[in-house]
Amino acid sequence: MYENISIDLSHAPFNKNYLQRILHVINNSVAEHPRTLAIRIDLHLPEYRDMGDSISCNPNLSQGLMSRFIESLNARIGPLLNSKIKEGKRTYPSTLRYAWVRETGEDGKPHYHAVLFVNNDTFNSLGLYCNKGMGLASLIQAAWLSALGLLGMPNYQTLIHFPTNPLYYLDANTMDYQLIYNQLTFRLSYFAKERTKVYSSVERSFGCSQR
Repeated sequence: MYENISIDLSHAPFNKNYLQRILHVINNSVAEHPRTLAIRIDLHLPEYRDMGDSISCNPNLSQGLMSRFIESLNARIGPLLNSKIKEGKRTYPSTLRYAWVRETGEDGKPHYHAVLFVNNDTFNSLGLYCNKGMGLASLIQAAWLSALGLLGMPNYQTLIHFPTNPLYYLDANTMDYQLIYNQLTFRLSYFAKERTKVYSSVERSFGCSQR
């Protein structure tokens, strides 16, 4: 436990600042949306031979990559909700929140672990992964490929990975809220482990919503 929050001690030691910021994102999400859906995803980079100059080897190309991803995802969620409103469907607003960490594998290649938070009244599942951009999963895929400059190249969709049991349904008004909350913090504590982190003044290793 850390400040009465469930964490996976097998990944200790932790960056406590990262832990605190992740908790703030979770709490802010539930404060705005009492029914919040959290989605765990892994984001990978293409091989250097696919890109010419590798994003993984050229910091100038990777600067702002996650910001572009979040901006692209937001840009897709807005029109989707507007189209539902025009169709007369009951639609709920949803603020996108997130936390991500950049890590380096044994092969020296970086990758990203991320968690996204949306209003569960707006999105209740990932949907089909390849249904022309209408499901949450396909929006995430399109946003990552757009951030990489690979939009329209479906063979790169494997760069977005949805791990086992990627969804956490946080409902502040249910009896099992604390149980699900603890399961989520336990899993996300992996983000804050010191092992595999590469701290640099050039490349950020962590990012999250500010409010």
